[in-house]
Amino acid sequence: MKNTGKLLIIFILVLFVTMTPVIVSANTNARTLKELRNELQQLKNKKAQQTADKNATKSKINVAKNDIGNKQNEIETNTKDIADATAESEKLTVEIAEGKVKLDKLVAAYQIAKENNAYLDYVFDSKSYDELVYRSALSEQLMDYLNEEITSWNDKIDKNEKLKVDLAEKSKQLESDINSLSSSIDQWGAYLNKLEEGAVSINEDIKSTEELIKYYTSIGCSETEDLEKCASVKGDTGFIRPLKKGVTTSYYGYRTLSSGSMGNFHSGVDIGGNSEGTPVYSVANGMVGKIIRQYSCGGNMVYVYHTIKGVQYTTTYMHLLTINVSVGQAVTSQTQIGTVGGGKGTKSYEQCSTGAHLHVSLATGWYGRTYTTSSQWKAHLVDPRKYISIPAKGVWFYSRY
Repeated sequence: MKNTGKLLIIFILVLFVTMTPVIVSANTNARTLKELRNELQQLKNKKAQQTADKNATKSKINVAKNDIGNKQNEIETNTKDIADATAESEKLTVEIAEGKVKLDKLVAAYQIAKENNAYLDYVFDSKSYDELVYRSALSEQLMDYLNEEITSWNDKIDKNEKLKVDLAEKSKQLESDINSLSSSIDQWGAYLNKLEEGAVSINEDIKSTEELIKYYTSIGCSETEDLEKCASVKGDTGFIRPLKKGVTTSYYGYRTLSSGSMGNFHSGVDIGGNSEGTPVYSVANGMVGKIIRQYSCGGNMVYVYHTIKGVQYTTTYMHLLTINVSVGQAVTSQTQIGTVGGGKGTKSYEQCSTGAHLHVSLATGWYGRTYTTSSQWKAHLVDPRKYISIPAKGVWFYSRY
């Protein structure tokens, strides 16, 4: 009987604890308005640094693009110079051929003249010694002139050929430089995209943190008061499904691409099978901690704080068409927090949804109170199917239990 009485007392105590709002001890990740304001300032400082990094990266990209433009102009100039040098070489080759024909004819005429004494008659028919010297040297000089011209033409051809090789090498180096600059632009562009994504995330973190500060201030929390004591969350014993019916379309974790390789990390479970406007419910008693509206990858999002058997959790509901709650609002497992979106109703701002569905994420701790950044939220994520009775992929359910 004594043992039975003890068990009855323990049962009553457990029942009392589970049915009574849980006030989480301040020993676990205590937060105050002062700390929250400091974190808000840190987020703003980080945003300012990211903005500076973005501007610096954009400047590097612009400089690289200008360099590429200049080098492309040089390549065009080199190409034209190579074409001009090729045309000049071809022209000189023709002139050399014509000059050799003239020289051959002159030599032939010279030899014939020497054999029939016409050359001697021409030379010795001079009126004076000076004219004699002049006439004897004239033919020799004419042949020397043609030889010199041919040599000069050959030198120009050699010079042009070397110029073409040099210009071709220069163009090759310029193309290598352009490829290198293009690669740098791609890397800087990827870094810039990462900064852009980070900036969006920080903007949302700043906005939601400001909303939290506003809420805690509105309910009278002091700067140094424990926020968990100031705004307690009604506890619960477990989670139920967020929809009355649906079918699992995607799991939590890294997705596998059609090629078999690993794709992006999926932060929760997707539930399809409902049209836009279908009611979405909180999966347990709790309090709305954060709201993000019209985010490019996630759309309208609601974050709800829960205390399940004394442990803190945050559930996230993404791609909502409408939001039916506000920050700080107490909810139960029967509270409609929004409606299913992700389809035509949200496509004007949604980029990560291909059709109407609900994305549900689950994280330990309270995102916005025990930690405030999206990277910390990602680090606290767990698989929702280990805590919520969500069927396997492709299997339909028709109740919330």
